[in-house]
Amino acid sequence: MPTEDLPLQFARTRRFSLGVPRRFTVSPDGRRVLFVRTAGGRSAVSGLWMSEDGVERLLADPLALGGTEAEGDVPEAERVRRERARGTGGGITAYAADAACRLVAFTLGGDLWTVRTDGGGPRRVPTAGPAVAPQPGPDGSRIAYVTGGALHVVDADGGRDLVLAPPEGPEAAYGLPDHVSAESIGRTRSFWWSPDGDALLAVRVDTSGVQRWWTADPADPARPPRAVAYPAAGTANARLSLHVLRLDGGRADVRLPERAGSSHPTGAWTDPAFEYVVAAGWDGPGPYAVVQTRDQRSALLLGIDAATGATEPLSEFRDGHWLEFVPGTPLRTPAAGWVVTTQEGTRGLLMTGTGVRTPEGLYVEEVYGVADGRLYFAAGEDPTETHVWAYSPAAGFERLTDGPGLHSAAVGGGTVVLDSRTMAGQTVTVLRDGAPAGSIRVLAERPVVEPRPRFLTLGDRQLRAALYLPSSYEPGPGRLPLVVHSYSGPGLRTVVRAAA
Repeated sequence: MPTEDLPLQFARTRRFSLGVPRRFTVSPDGRRVLFVRTAGGRSAVSGLWMSEDGVERLLADPLALGGTEAEGDVPEAERVRRERARGTGGGITAYAADAACRLVAFTLGGDLWTVRTDGGGPRRVPTAGPAVAPQPGPDGSRIAYVTGGALHVVDADGGRDLVLAPPEGPEAAYGLPDHVSAESIGRTRSFWWSPDGDALLAVRVDTSGVQRWWTADPADPARPPRAVAYPAAGTANARLSLHVLRLDGGRADVRLPERAGSSHPTGAWTDPAFEYVVAAGWDGPGPYAVVQTRDQRSALLLGIDAATGATEPLSEFRDGHWLEFVPGTPLRTPAAGWVVTTQEGTRGLLMTGTGVRTPEGLYVEEVYGVADGRLYFAAGEDPTETHVWAYSPAAGFERLTDGPGLHSAAVGGGTVVLDSRTMAGQTVTVLRDGAPAGSIRVLAERPVVEPRPRFLTLGDRQLRAALYLPSSYEPGPGRLPLVVHSYSGPGLRTVVRAAA
């Protein structure tokens, strides 16, 4: 008999999330895999790890760097980021690396830390204030971060700290996503380095026109309520703008279009004003961004002139109902041009340079990037499953994972890290040049009661459902009480062929 019941175990393991490796990054040469993981299924403090040549190594242990964070030590902007990421633990919950995955930056209690993957221990980098969202430059010599709404760049050796953009007021900030971008659109980043490391493309957020909601802490009645800039439906959004900020002090304000043209879909309620920055980035040819209208039915992919801030429409997107972009798009590739979202039929990918699109009926969920000449993405032919796919002009479309479940990946060089969640549990497998090259340990606990759902397909619309019956149930005339859990939405699936 189990010594602990399932609800108590579920709570103590934080929904069996503790001990699970996550946030994988693969170096461009495919040799190193970075990730965060707690020490076990009951530990809530994440450390920074690296797997190299099949051997796991702890790069940074928060407990050795000053212990766990007290709640008051976490900057407000970092606390909000963790809430939006649905994080349940502390320690090193996020990190960023330079282009070669040699220098890694992270924060603890507002302090900025770095560690090198080729040797040496973590070192603290002095900053102008509590640091949030650190991002090393391409060569690892500098780190951009946000403090007090200002975007800074500090030398990685702790030398000069440069203020690139002050916030210009208490309700403005550079380099942090607004509520809609982070919660609804899924854009968690708000600044991007140039490939040469001499400039950044940054989003400025002005929440002065957004209504305030107040949230109290029911566990601490003495704590004052917290103001949240919350743009409820029909109320004013935050005002967003894009800026090219150069390390030599130069600046170019990006001239974004204000409204969609005559091709904007008509309907009972339309708002053709471009209020959302869906995605942005900076690659070899230059910076780019995707902007979307308030009614989410028109969007533009814009090329940006880094010197002047002028924009050029590269692609236009329209849908009579709703545009939902695949995370990881747009992506510029040498062989296929832009990889963009298409909603003609099943939501998929279109390669503008060749006209190739993903097969009809294959619903694309995320793009992981290009490595070793192949485009990697996640997609499903059944709404209860997700699989990892690859595309190359020579081989076409290939599914890389087998077996029902939720499979995801991280890629770099000839290495693919497959994170597979099935009804039997979770495994993380490292493939190199298509062959197994090791695994990364999953330290999460197994539930004391194994779930045994019966998967059903219901009605003319073939809706998926999962039926859980008591272990003592036997078919017969007796009735059972029915608990219906049908909450979902466009970004959430509750019926999946995975245990956790």
